[in-house]
Amino acid sequence: MDLPQVVIFLFLNFILIVSSASIPTQCKIPTDLKVRYENLSKADVDNHFFLTAEMAPAESNRTTLTEGDKSCPTSPVSSDIIRERSTCPWYLNITHDSTVFPPSRSEAVCRCRNCLVSNSTTQQCSTVYTKMTVLKRTGECVDGLYIYEPHVIDVATACVCARTVDGYAEGSGDEYES
Repeated sequence: MDLPQVVIFLFLNFILIVSSASIPTQCKIPTDLKVRYENLSKADVDNHFFLTAEMAPAESNRTTLTEGDKSCPTSPVSSDIIRERSTCPWYLNITHDSTVFPPSRSEAVCRCRNCLVSNSTTQQCSTVYTKMTVLKRTGECVDGLYIYEPHVIDVATACVCARTVDGYAEGSGDEYES
């Protein structure tokens, strides 16, 4: 090999090494997230608020599906489903977020602003939130796997008829002031 061929050979190898170093590694979701989540929360992943990954759309970062009627009824209905017969009925948004585990959960959305059986202006439908721990993706990638950390989120679980909160009287903190 003469000198020009060696230079070309070295140059092409240099380009190959530099270009392969700039190719980002594809990060993957760890296969043990369900076990890590169960150990973290000691909760049943397949409860009413979380859906299994097989039921969720797989290709999206965050999507929402709706389950139930969205309109506010004119009077309470007779139903076996509590969210439909409540004085503050709600429907479910099924949210899929691939950056957390479990990736899918159901969240309540109130169908009405005012309570169905009350003509009072001091009562309205309010959302009830439950704190839940999820595993949230940090954005880091180590050894080809995404890193997840525990994160507490508020999940809307129901709607209730409650007094409106205009303010509280000074003093003991439990007197209501309208």
